[in-house]
Formats: sequence, structure tokens, C-alpha cells
Amino acid sequence: MPVAHGTHFIYTVRPTDTLYWIATILGSDINQLERLNALYPPFTDPGLIFPGQVLIAPSVFFPDDQVIYIVNWGDTLGSIADRFGTTVEMLLETNPQIIDPDLLAPSQLIRVPAAIYVISPGDTLSRIAETFEVSIQSIITANRGRPFFSPDLLYPGYGLIIPHTA
Repeated sequence: MPVAHGTHFIYTVRPTDTLYWIATILGSDINQLERLNALYPPFTDPGLIFPGQVLIAPSVFFPDDQVIYIVNWGDTLGSIADRFGTTVEMLLETNPQIIDPDLLAPSQLIRVPAAIYVISPGDTLSRIAETFEVSIQSIITANRGRPFFSPDLLYPGYGLIIPHTA
């Protein structure tokens, strides 16, 4: 099963964003963004995004295998921990730059315990969950808000966020 290597950002689309802007600020590639997020026909027009969608953006600037969540308004360490099946304590241990766990700023970068998996033909959510030893529900929770994510129908080339549960 192909786990994507390198740094990947988990980014929530804002009202004025374009795919080009997101690719530019995150050091990504528009083609990779479209492929990992199914932003192409027949799902949608190429590059069409909407506020609130959660995108996976690979970065060419960071070679390390890591997943970085970009904080949104209203996020707490608790809500981020719940999304990625971990604990606040683990997030604090992984992110020593967080001085006050009660103060998160929008656009703050938080390293999360997750991997990005690229769907292959014939994959099923249950087989992926079994392989990574996580629950199907944890995968569904981690991928909440992703464009065209369906637990019943997986598209080859689509990126899935796989949480490393605590």
C-alpha cells in the first residue's frame, strides 16, 4: 500500500483562496493538489475549490515524512487531538513550540501523528484500516470535510489521511 512520503499539509480552504495561491504558499504543485483531492473531472471542474474543504497539500520544501495541520479559527488542541485519534499531551510532546496549550492562532502549524495514503485500485476502507491497525471510524473522522471523500467509494490516486491512534 503506497504511503506518500515527504511533508503534507492539511489545509482548510478559506473564502478568497485559489488552488494556485494554496500551492504557492505551501510549496506544492497544482497537479498534485488536484490528484490527491480529486479536483478534476468527472468530480468537479479542474481546480474548483470551496471554502471549508479540507485539502491535502504535498510540499516540495520539506523532505521529512510528516503531516502538518494548519490551525483554523475555533480549533483547540482537544479538537485537533480528537480528529487525529491522539491526545493533547502527545500533541504537546510532538510540538514543543506550543507554549500555552490554550492559545492557538489561526494558520499556526501543528505536527500531527498521521500519514497520507494514496488509494490504489481495489482498495477498500476496511482493508486500509486493517493494514494500518486503526478503526474505519478514525479514518472517516480524520478525513471529515475532504472533497469527494466517501467511505463507500475510493478513487485511485486520492489521498487519505490515516491517523496514528494513541
